[in-house]
Amino acid sequence: MPIIYKVITAVLAFTGCISLFITGQLNLVMTISGIAIIPGYYRYFRNRPPAPIWAVGSLSLATLIVFIFDSVIMTGDVFLAVGHLTITFQALKSFDLKEPWDHLQVYFMTLLQLIMASEMTSSLAFGFVFLIFMVLLVTAMVLSHFLKEGALGKTSIKIPVILISLLTLFVTAVFFVSIPRTAHRFLATGHVKKIKTVGFSDRVDFGSYGDVKLDPTVVMRVETDKGLPIPYYWRGMSLDFFDGLTWRNTVKERSHIEKYGNEFIVSSYAPKKALRQKIYLEPLDSNVVFGLARIAAIEADVYSLTIDDANDIFLLRRSGGRIFYTVYSILSDSYAGKSDSRYLQLPEGVEKISGLAGNIVSGAERDAQKALLIEEHLKKNYAYSLSTSRPPEGISPVEDFLFNTKKGYCEHYATSMVIMLRSLNIPARIVTGFYGGERNKYGEYLIVRQSDAHSWVEAMLDGKWKRFDPTPSVIVQKRTAFSLMVDSLKLSWSRYVVGFSFDDQREIIGALALPFDLSEKLIQNIRQIKFAGYHVIILSVSALLLWLIYFIIRRKIFSRYDFVAQQYISFRKLLRNKGFPITPSTTTGDILKNTSDFEAKDRAEEFIVLYEEDRFGQEKMSKEKRERYLYLSKELSQIVRKLL
Repeated sequence: MPIIYKVITAVLAFTGCISLFITGQLNLVMTISGIAIIPGYYRYFRNRPPAPIWAVGSLSLATLIVFIFDSVIMTGDVFLAVGHLTITFQALKSFDLKEPWDHLQVYFMTLLQLIMASEMTSSLAFGFVFLIFMVLLVTAMVLSHFLKEGALGKTSIKIPVILISLLTLFVTAVFFVSIPRTAHRFLATGHVKKIKTVGFSDRVDFGSYGDVKLDPTVVMRVETDKGLPIPYYWRGMSLDFFDGLTWRNTVKERSHIEKYGNEFIVSSYAPKKALRQKIYLEPLDSNVVFGLARIAAIEADVYSLTIDDANDIFLLRRSGGRIFYTVYSILSDSYAGKSDSRYLQLPEGVEKISGLAGNIVSGAERDAQKALLIEEHLKKNYAYSLSTSRPPEGISPVEDFLFNTKKGYCEHYATSMVIMLRSLNIPARIVTGFYGGERNKYGEYLIVRQSDAHSWVEAMLDGKWKRFDPTPSVIVQKRTAFSLMVDSLKLSWSRYVVGFSFDDQREIIGALALPFDLSEKLIQNIRQIKFAGYHVIILSVSALLLWLIYFIIRRKIFSRYDFVAQQYISFRKLLRNKGFPITPSTTTGDILKNTSDFEAKDRAEEFIVLYEEDRFGQEKMSKEKRERYLYLSKELSQIVRKLL
């Protein structure tokens, strides 16, 4: 077996395992057997004998037992257990490579691993791994063909590999673009790892924001209309009950938002005055819908969205992957809402905080003035810091922040303001979401990270909920140009690959039809045309193009590299058509026996000898021999055709 063939098999095995590892979903303990791939292929490269059958059989049985334990107890997930099993299989197979069929098993297993990885990640890295796999697999198939024909080492495989790889890419792209996109696609469940967030559940422990503020993980990317005014408050959900240590959301009643076409209408609005935000949300452990307040409408391919009395909007369930939706907002820092006694609830032992609130607003008569004074006091007299310590025993975190340390982060500021407002009989609540975002010049969109997680205050003033943010502004660290370029690539991957939709298909149809003045007609009637209609058109045109490409490759490339085999095969077919007993198992010796009465027996023998020298020899057929071989082929063909 040529060393290049061995190397490709080994790299393909590693590629399959890597595709699973980059998902971040595997249990490392259950994949430790994958380390055996290294010594396994080292032995194979050194031409060591395969492992004994009894050893492979015993280890296979042990692997099956471990798989059952893994799927039932260790991970409790059959899908992940199968992923672990494929890695163990690759390790075992590296010690048991004997026949060409063994190599094919490695290729099939690698393909299975990539399919499983695609269910667990939609990252850009997976796209690169897939391209590597595709090129290596094509190379392996071409090598296998050349080995079978005895042409390896005599002809270059570079051009066939390049052309077939391009053809494979083209076929993949055609099917990717043309397969039906159904609605509600982005809520498909999967094994994609979700980003752990803080503040978007019914219970949030005080002080939980500290670690998140240091996390640069991207949670969403937002494309907006030009001229988006700052600041950007990406509203998530509100919390109303505080016991001194934990915030809770006690608003349980939710109603379904009316859907018209593909748009959920939260409230009536003028489309021309609405600000559009196209949001690409990473897989989060939350079902909250984010957007700039006040959200008026949402375009999303889902069955239903719900809203509660606090204007928090939710998906019916958490997504199993990335989410893509468009929000239309009427920008305002206040909006109509309902007041409730729950927004006046106070924990025990806040008398000292209430006294501070009274001193701050001394002399103010209107609630709006009081809220502004408290906001200004917190901004001017306290320092922003993520380095906070646990308060002394018997003192609440809020009291420790206000009277002792006087430093903290958004959670301290927002909670303090809510308690002080409530102590003044002003309904208030804490709101969680994200603040700001980094503008990426490579794509003109906003990057919102975990570190942008934020909480602020909404107070009921004159029948409207008005936003206040008592947290002092902080300097945001800017990313390098390279990291922004990489993030732009990730957005493109999410937008045009992971999030490829029916609307994108419609645009492609319009672009393809444009040269024929059919785009307007197609776009106008696209919703009336059954999807299968233009699906068949695309596949028909694609099939024609594929046939043309195959014909060119067959004639211009493979005929040149398989010249000797082509002439021999043609001779066999001609003999069979004339009644000679030629079957797929017929050897060159059988052909000579069957043509022993041939009038051109000597020329047939010479033709067969030249073929065998090229097919099984170590040297490429010389120019003189090629000319002689072609001459014999033509002459024998003429003789055979004259036979009755």
